[in-house]
Amino acid sequence: MDIPENVLQNIVKQSVNVGDVYLVELNQSDGITPKGGEETRHKFFIVLGFDDEGNAYGGVIINSRINQKMDQIVKDYHMPIKCSKYAFLKYDSFVDCLQLKTAPLAKLSAGNYKGKMDKEDTELIIGTLKNSPREKAARLKKFGIQ
Repeated sequence: MDIPENVLQNIVKQSVNVGDVYLVELNQSDGITPKGGEETRHKFFIVLGFDDEGNAYGGVIINSRINQKMDQIVKDYHMPIKCSKYAFLKYDSFVDCLQLKTAPLAKLSAGNYKGKMDKEDTELIIGTLKNSPREKAARLKKFGIQ
């Protein structure tokens, strides 16, 4: 028996929390540069907030490494996390706290829940994002990140 899409979306809306980690398929319109001629990439997305209607989620992504061609200021906003702490990671990685990404409800409902960041790391990620030179307070406020 297939579950209707609107029922699935309501379940996702009611069950998504700050700190939840989903593996989602993202593309250039989501601010992700696919590799090797692909149109999309699978990325871990950490939910940090919700818009007023609960239709879009603001969060950050996890990268396996930092692009060494980036300016130092960009590198400074990548928080290291250990695979020994988070079972969904295959290797030590970096949370990109430079700029908030958004994911519509449909992307999260199509993605796979992988786990949850602990409270301390979630607070550190939010604090780093709030101090980023590439993020605007109004945009953070839109997603309830203050």
